[in-house]
Amino acid sequence: MRRISALFFAVCILVATAATAGLVDAISIVVDDQPITLYEIYKAQKQRGLTKQQAVEALIKERLKDEELKRLGIHIDDFDVNQEIERIAQKNGMDSLKMRSILAERGIDWDTYKQQVKDRLLQERLYEQILSTKIQPPSDKTLKEYYRLHINEFSIPEAIRVIQYSAPTKEALERVMENPMAQAPGVTRQPQRLEAQRLNPQLFMMLTRTPKGSFTQILPVGGQFVTFFVQEFENPKPIPFEKVKQQVYAKWMEQKRKEAIESHFEKLRAAANVRVLRAP
Repeated sequence: MRRISALFFAVCILVATAATAGLVDAISIVVDDQPITLYEIYKAQKQRGLTKQQAVEALIKERLKDEELKRLGIHIDDFDVNQEIERIAQKNGMDSLKMRSILAERGIDWDTYKQQVKDRLLQERLYEQILSTKIQPPSDKTLKEYYRLHINEFSIPEAIRVIQYSAPTKEALERVMENPMAQAPGVTRQPQRLEAQRLNPQLFMMLTRTPKGSFTQILPVGGQFVTFFVQEFENPKPIPFEKVKQQVYAKWMEQKRKEAIESHFEKLRAAANVRVLRAP
């Protein structure tokens, strides 16, 4: 009798497991004729740190991108990917074999990395084609107006108030960056006022490009690791328009590109046949 009960219990567990697996793999949403499963939504939430609704919208956008790639006949082959990897490696002063070795040491799978490169190239070509007829070159008047409205982005501060965090390991600083108020063993904290004229140009550029209330990237300095928490930019003074005209143009283009891409996919989203089969 006990053996029959144990067998019955085991069968119930198997049935329940199979049912759960079937539910996880079940199709939740169909975008035109492309399915999105419950598991894909769950995976996007966990891996990208998204809410359920954000994950759904991100996956819908990915399906719309796939449809656009097919419609426009855009594809990337292995030659394109390998050529891009060689370019990245050379830019960093190495060859692809050395880069592959470094990635392996960091626990990054080579095939996964190649797929990421391919996905980026596909997106770049897709965006180039979408934007090819959407943005007209700006006039000087347009650029000057953009400069006026974003004057803080084209100003140099007299000094920058920061908190410098130093530690013997990168991991210790990463923990502090997650929670700046936490007491982390081995991490020193030092408020500083850094005068612009005395700063190394590379450090100055990094600090000014870091939004107020944010950390810079982690830097290796003399056997230690350092990051700066930017508190305040003191007495910013505008740089004359003619001296930053190229930067203004680049910023204007970046904004217009973003707006055009968002508008394009909003129209695709509105026209798409999105059917919810199972609520995620």
